Amino acid sequence: MSRKIALLGLLVAATPFACDEENRPSVEEGVLKLSVITVPSDVQCLVLTATGGTGSVVRSFTMTPGQSASLTVTGLPTGTVTVTEAAYNLPCASVVANSSPTWVSTTATTAVLNPGQPTQIAIELVPAGQVTITTTFTSGSGGTGGTGGTGGTGGTSKSLGCGKTSTITEYNKGNPIPITVGGQNRRYILQVPTTYDNSKPYTLILALHPLDGNDKSMYDQKFYGLLPLSNNNVIFAAPNGQVNGQPCSGTAIGESGCGWPSGNMPLMDAVVKQVTDNFCVETNHIYATGWSYGASMSYEIACQRPLGGPAATATWGVRAVATYSASQMSGSCTPSTSYPVAYYTSHGTNDTVLTYDNGLNLAKKWATANGCSAFSPAKATSTHICTNATGCKTGYPTEFCSFVGGHTAFPDSGSSATSWGPAEVWKFFQQF
Repeated sequence: MSRKIALLGLLVAATPFACDEENRPSVEEGVLKLSVITVPSDVQCLVLTATGGTGSVVRSFTMTPGQSASLTVTGLPTGTVTVTEAAYNLPCASVVANSSPTWVSTTATTAVLNPGQPTQIAIELVPAGQVTITTTFTSGSGGTGGTGGTGGTGGTSKSLGCGKTSTITEYNKGNPIPITVGGQNRRYILQVPTTYDNSKPYTLILALHPLDGNDKSMYDQKFYGLLPLSNNNVIFAAPNGQVNGQPCSGTAIGESGCGWPSGNMPLMDAVVKQVTDNFCVETNHIYATGWSYGASMSYEIACQRPLGGPAATATWGVRAVATYSASQMSGSCTPSTSYPVAYYTSHGTNDTVLTYDNGLNLAKKWATANGCSAFSPAKATSTHICTNATGCKTGYPTEFCSFVGGHTAFPDSGSSATSWGPAEVWKFFQQF
């Protein structure tokens, strides 16, 4: 049976791109345009990774025979680019939920992009077939479009809110912002840098409260102690959970029974969209953090909304998450080796609410997804010990911090002001 996959991609790096012609100044960014045509029925998901000097982008296409697909994304590598493809015989939604998906083939090749000169790359698939990528590099007038950290997905990718005046005004006061999701009246609390500049992209951190907490408790705790460390350069959003299937509505700090049962991902989607539509966010630098039930929700976000995840869910994604005393209670998703997420967690050896071994096993799952070597973190007997997994995919570390203590977000002291925990998390996020 004759089988072919043809893929044409136009890669334009360092060309001026404006989100809003009237309100937003032009910025130098790479733009990736892809069109995909597939014939063989056994290739249901095609994952393309383009890696270069400023980082990498990953995009997935769920394919059907004879289907064409197109996609445009920003924040690309420039110059020398390595293109890696993986063709799977499962739908992309199944690939991300499967820690060991079956693939048809995976291969990589490298091309040097010269200004104004098209470059073709041919990739052979197994079984027989071919992917052809045509790239064109056009130099801009102002550099190579943003700077990335040491993470695997770098570059600058600005949200639609850049250059715009926000229609949201109720922030930095600890007052909930209403938002309708699935016919329910939900809410979240928002903290924006006091020196906010709508032309500058900011990191966005989602702070997920524990059981019996709420959005107001996150504001009161300064978003797990990260606000004082953020140098006025981070936007914080604290979504509010549910109790007995209904939105939590308490007006005090904390609410009995308020937590994160399965089914809360649409709230995360809605909050991220509203914030990024109204404020300038670096979409490659969105993180989630939480303790206990909030750790469970953070884990689920990383699993269901990884940065560069399947096309069906890739409207946004997290680059990294930080959890404290984690367990899996907000869903049953399994991390995928196709979509790594940098993962940090801490757990007390004497935790009687959510066991130490359970938290350790979740960290091991992410170590596997991130391509790390066998992970056996040291267990603390006195001073806390933080262990970093080895052999991980570049830019996707996994860190486990063990401490002698119980069920707490703030090891050793129980206070965000004096615990070593917030500083360790901030250091972890600063890698990207």
